[in-house]
Amino acid sequence: MAYFAPYIDASGIHLPTYEDRLQDLLTSYRSIFGVDAVLDPSVPDYQLLSVIAKALDDTSALVLSAYNSRNPALASGQALDLLLPMYGLQRQEGESDASCRSRIKLALAARGAFFPDALEAAIRQVPNVTHVKIRVNDTAGTVDSVPPYSIMCLVNNGNANELAKVIWNKKPPGIPTAGSISRTVTDSQGFSHTVKLQRPTLLSIYYRIELTAYAGYDATAVEPAIRSLLFRVTNTDQDIGEDLIIPQLYGKIYQAAGEYASTFAITSLQVSGSFGTKTDKVEVPWNNKVNLNNSDTDVVIVVSGQ
Repeated sequence: MAYFAPYIDASGIHLPTYEDRLQDLLTSYRSIFGVDAVLDPSVPDYQLLSVIAKALDDTSALVLSAYNSRNPALASGQALDLLLPMYGLQRQEGESDASCRSRIKLALAARGAFFPDALEAAIRQVPNVTHVKIRVNDTAGTVDSVPPYSIMCLVNNGNANELAKVIWNKKPPGIPTAGSISRTVTDSQGFSHTVKLQRPTLLSIYYRIELTAYAGYDATAVEPAIRSLLFRVTNTDQDIGEDLIIPQLYGKIYQAAGEYASTFAITSLQVSGSFGTKTDKVEVPWNNKVNLNNSDTDVVIVVSGQ
């Protein structure tokens, strides 16, 4: 993508990537000193421009973090603590951010939210469940493989028998369930009912990251941190049907590197899969979820400049 000024619109915040900033600085440099100016990673002026681009990208990461801190689904740490009182909650001792977010969803459901929200909140209480998406079809025709006037519960992980019980107890009477997994649930009067649910299709992805290393770069510290971050972002943070916005990973990678963030610059970040290779966005179907099978083999890190 070409460089653009950061902006916020109805769909959220938009920030240029490190590479966009660097290319814009290189273009401006050539407009001043001539189009024939030599600018490659071995030239000091190029390295200076990359440091400036990195500093600007660090600022973008801070802006993104501040923007996300106002969203209970994205906020973490102290920022999330400041949002909890809005829902009549406070963090319990030793409670994780993920647990706080789940309790916010429960609080919203308890306020009489539309039944899919209450159903989702209940499903999330089943042990080991990591991701939930409720698809309601209130039309007379099949929509995205969901039959007429029925619901499909897409649930990642969790015991199918326990999930079926929760779905039966929490869904409105008379609404059929859809999905490829069927379980039998016995009601309080001894009658048996078939409850269906669906697992999301896991969309395997692969990362290729190219870094330029500077003085102080430590591969044994940086590269495991990058792999761990991408595994968490892909398998835990990304929801069912959620597109993977690749430029947003730049700032997260620098943050994961901690004290070593200033010792390298990301020059390329690609995500590959059955969809091809992307550098901007991986579009994820509503019933799919991105998945990283093995961060040791499926995250390729190429380092130059050492």
